[in-house]
Order: sequence, then C-alpha cells, then structure tokens
Amino acid sequence: NHDLASYEVPVHADIPHQEVVFLDESDPMSSPMKAKGVGELGICGVGAAVANAICNATGVRVRDYPITLDKLLARMPDAA
Repeated sequence: NHDLASYEVPVHADIPHQEVVFLDESDPMSSPMKAKGVGELGICGVGAAVANAICNATGVRVRDYPITLDKLLARMPDAA
C-alpha cells in the first residue's frame, strides 16, 4: 500500500482459527493472576513505526510521546 488511506487493516476474520491449550503447571515467578505473556514482543516497534509514518507524511520529527496534534503543529514550518 502506498498510503495510509488505502491500507487494509486486518480484522478478526483474517486470522485463522487458533487452538488454545492450557498447561497445568506451577510457576512461583508468575504474577498473582498466574498470567504469562509474549504479546509484548510483537508491539515493540509500533510506536517507532507510527512516529516514522508521521514524519514521512508531515516532515516533522517528534521525539517525545504521546505524539499529539499540538506537538506536530508547534514543529511545523510556517506555510509559505
């Protein structure tokens, strides 16, 4: 896709069926809710990708999060 307007975002129907298997094991290092996760790994680059997309679209490099419209407008060069 050449731009964000025509980008097709995947939805739940695009994801194949997944089988969930629960393992009965005791982990003394787990959280009080006994939750473990690996999903954090997949989202690490999202913030940087969004910031780069904004920079490519506007020419403004914002280096502090959250990226807000007021931060973008403050860094925009004056319209000639």
